[in-house]
Amino acid sequence: METMSPQGALLTLCISRLPGQSLPRHAWAAEVLVEQLWACSVEVGREDWRPLLAPMIDRGTADARRVRGEVWELARCGALEAAGIGRMARFTVMPGAVEASESVAPISCSDYDVVTCAVDQLTARLFACSK
Repeated sequence: METMSPQGALLTLCISRLPGQSLPRHAWAAEVLVEQLWACSVEVGREDWRPLLAPMIDRGTADARRVRGEVWELARCGALEAAGIGRMARFTVMPGAVEASESVAPISCSDYDVVTCAVDQLTARLFACSK
């Protein structure tokens, strides 16, 4: 597995905490995850996350092109696997990707409150859309 960026490592950690360790390939799912990370970092008082997330943010919202590029780069380097078609299309975290991302992501265990908040928000949104 190739080395991932700090932003890619963070996305991998988040996706690994989603149901099924996978992210739907809906055009908006990855962007919502990044927007939730941005919002939750403020909500839980972790402004120090801003520099990590800033490359994927444009004017306070997720930069779709950059976020999608990061996700596709994770798939290209072997951290995520694209699978399924149509409504079942998803990116699944590959074995070993979480361990690789933990060594790259500049976050500690105490930072997981931001990740938990963002993952919970995206999970709720995905659940609501599935009904």
